[in-house]
Amino acid sequence: MMTSLNTEELVGKHCKLQKPVRDHEGRSRFSEQPRILREVNNLDRRMFLVQFDDGATTFLFPDEVVIQ
Repeated sequence: MMTSLNTEELVGKHCKLQKPVRDHEGRSRFSEQPRILREVNNLDRRMFLVQFDDGATTFLFPDEVVIQ
């Protein structure tokens, strides 16, 4: 079950990827700076739903990004 943590101060901010990640369509991403859409808690794991410039989304863990 996923629940929103209501951390509106992060929503809309861009982040820098710390390592290559794959989006939901399987494309490898690294040099991009996705925008945070929301922060969620899933099975006691904190994650960010991010969106890339081309509209693709994926979930990332906090240790995979640096918030700018």
